[in-house]
Amino acid sequence: MRTPRAPRAAAARARALLLATGVALAALSGACGGGQTQGEAFDPTWKDDGGAGIAAFQQWFAGRPIPVGADVAVGVVAGPGPHRLVGVPLDGGPAWTFAHPLDARPAVAGSVVVGLGEGELFALDARTGRLLWQRNAGGRLRGAGDDGATTVVSLVSTTGTTSVVLAVGHDGMVQRQIEDDADIGVPAVVGRHAFLPWQGQYVTVFDLQTGGEVARAALRHEVSRAFLLGGAVFFGGGRAATRLDEAIGLGSAGRASTARLPARELPGAPVWMTPGTEVLAPTASAADKARLHARPRASGRPGFHANRFVATYYRAAVGINARTGALAWAHAGEADFLGGAAYTGGYALCDARGGITFLDALGGAVTGRASLGRPVQACVVQADGLTAAKLAGAAAARGGTAGLAGGAAGRADGAAAGGEPQGGHAAATAP
Repeated sequence: MRTPRAPRAAAARARALLLATGVALAALSGACGGGQTQGEAFDPTWKDDGGAGIAAFQQWFAGRPIPVGADVAVGVVAGPGPHRLVGVPLDGGPAWTFAHPLDARPAVAGSVVVGLGEGELFALDARTGRLLWQRNAGGRLRGAGDDGATTVVSLVSTTGTTSVVLAVGHDGMVQRQIEDDADIGVPAVVGRHAFLPWQGQYVTVFDLQTGGEVARAALRHEVSRAFLLGGAVFFGGGRAATRLDEAIGLGSAGRASTARLPARELPGAPVWMTPGTEVLAPTASAADKARLHARPRASGRPGFHANRFVATYYRAAVGINARTGALAWAHAGEADFLGGAAYTGGYALCDARGGITFLDALGGAVTGRASLGRPVQACVVQADGLTAAKLAGAAAARGGTAGLAGGAAGRADGAAAGGEPQGGHAAATAP
């Protein structure tokens, strides 16, 4: 049971509870090179410092390695009995299964799959399905972040009034628990620092060792998700994602490195990022069948790889110019698309039959296929280090159609690095 709290009007501050003992407390200046502590975490009365604190943190943080997450598709299979999770690495490898009740859709983050059901929270190795840890937990799962050593999980209480964040090592030891009235979205984590989006416009950089706020970013677009992608940290929501780089201090002025998808009327009114404070059901809804998939650039000018994004609507997928909104190509699938992700040079789309289709970013050609082995009622895809060239190489190693896929891979990978792509339509390849 949660410890009773004073009303926010009397004390607007987070209750950060250190659960593990023996952790040495260090000054915040040690965590951030003379660091800027912007008051209490999740304090709504905080005064904008003009980006000075987050800029100082970014300067200290720059150059630190950002781990690459697993490239994997994970589906949810209905009973009888408990739900079954099925997963398959996108770059080749055997499929896996894991049975466990689910109260919400699982989250794929970094190297893990996180699920919650019937009062038990668990984490699996994303590539193999091996159980890493499990523990009792209440509430419902919003999302998770992971850096290969620590998993940070965002939950909402069963009453819907309190956010709970757990930091758990891959050994299953809880490092920290945070409870607050603020709506905390989907987190990210790198080392001792968790990036916690809240109230739709802030991201708190939280030191998991000292239990304090190191810095805060204020952004001028919807933000309810923090995520790692391509070696960079992003804060996103709706149709926009802001990169944590040297321009982050300009976020409150609307001049950070932000990639925005163009507005375009599309069937089903698809969205790129659903609100990170929502709990997604284990079964896909109509909204999951109308989605946008895009990959913001991890460096250089803000924008999207290959200057493309994809919109799905049931069995249809269309590629759209990310600068102009013009239609670039169209693809007809074999079943309703339930999830997907953009990788460098293409898109991986997961359908209700359990199939994963890889599409060339430039022309929409099918460059490969994978399978979860059975129909699924929901699907989550993560593609972090995957590239079209790696996919073609994996196909060649398996004796697939790498020759045809390789041509599309070269064009798409090249376009992803910079300007407007100059490729044409490529012939579809058989798996």
